[in-house]
Amino acid sequence: MAHSNLEIFKSIIDRGFSRGDLSVADEVCAERLLEHQYLTNTDLPGPDILKSQIENARRSINNLKLTLNASVETEDTVWARCKATGFDPRSGKPVTIDVMDICRFAGGKLVEHWGVPDRFALLDQIGALPPPPK
Repeated sequence: MAHSNLEIFKSIIDRGFSRGDLSVADEVCAERLLEHQYLTNTDLPGPDILKSQIENARRSINNLKLTLNASVETEDTVWARCKATGFDPRSGKPVTIDVMDICRFAGGKLVEHWGVPDRFALLDQIGALPPPPK
């Protein structure tokens, strides 16, 4: 039974990012993934790019939980707004950030991704940014 692109995306955020199941990348990624997210190593096969992103996210936020808040699905693309929660591994402080994703699919596989995690919110919550001017 074919899965919708939104169901595939949900498996990436639930199994991959929230549970750390790297096997989801082998199931859902094309061998050639065009990746547009800042600081992502793109010199890897598609599934390995996603595995690297999952591992990096789970190292950056302990007990990472990614929750889908809103999405739009068209013929080949899913636009999504998610909430990432967990704890900063250095300070132990709780963190919550928004993540925007645009995923393009072909033949039931992820073939292109743009990801925008709110890194400024993360830096602010862990005290790495100066306080705003008064």
